[in-house]
Amino acid sequence: MADILLTNDDGYNSIGFYPLLRELSKDFEVVAVAPTQKKSWQGKSISSKKEITVERKKLEGADVFVMDGTPADCVQIGLYDLIDKRPKFVVSGINIGVNIGHGRILSSGTAGAGMEAVIDGVKAISSSLYIPPEIDKSIDFYDSKNYSVYDNAAKITAKIVKILFNKKLEEDVDLLSINMLNTATLMDDFEITSLDRQPYGRLFHKKGDSFIHINPQVNLEVDQKGSDILALKNKKISITPISLELTSKSSKDSLNNILKKEW
Repeated sequence: MADILLTNDDGYNSIGFYPLLRELSKDFEVVAVAPTQKKSWQGKSISSKKEITVERKKLEGADVFVMDGTPADCVQIGLYDLIDKRPKFVVSGINIGVNIGHGRILSSGTAGAGMEAVIDGVKAISSSLYIPPEIDKSIDFYDSKNYSVYDNAAKITAKIVKILFNKKLEEDVDLLSINMLNTATLMDDFEITSLDRQPYGRLFHKKGDSFIHINPQVNLEVDQKGSDILALKNKKISITPISLELTSKSSKDSLNNILKKEW
């Protein structure tokens, strides 16, 4: 039996994964399932018509199931084949870089793993860390000597999980998205936020006769009150409750009336 299924989208050996596994394992029974390699920008895509292999590896003495699939694949196979009883939470992260704004949330493999859990009836938490460009260029995110970069983020994420573990969330809260600065500590304030609607801009850039994907820079210079991005700008930990209720209930009657008149 497991309390938590832990996964990510950066690969099991990214430096954001083990610190969170270590912190969660202090209070919970954790089953760790992660991709063999980086699977960013995969959303909640599923590997269709592909044979996925799963093997057990050791990570700093801890057992980790590793598979050559997407983060959502990890959740699917984890829930149905690697755990005897449904966990209380699926926790995904800690991501290399933030997942703020509706565009990044819908594209993120980290959030996508959480969404896959929600579709299958398990509440989820995704956690992401802002990495300034100057640090991003200078650090190896796959060298265990750099675990300390994620130590505080792991403590913050684990604390939130511990607080909420036995609490009943509102029915429309399916996924909690946590975003924080790389300087964040347990002493920082948090804010319950909404997703900013800022577009992330151009993703593909021409290279010869082809196009290549380049991660756009995150713009923290926004003023949308209550948004996840503004919280980070104000040096707060952003916690966004997300619902996967995709139907616009408030618009159903209005849309029905418009169409009936012209049908």
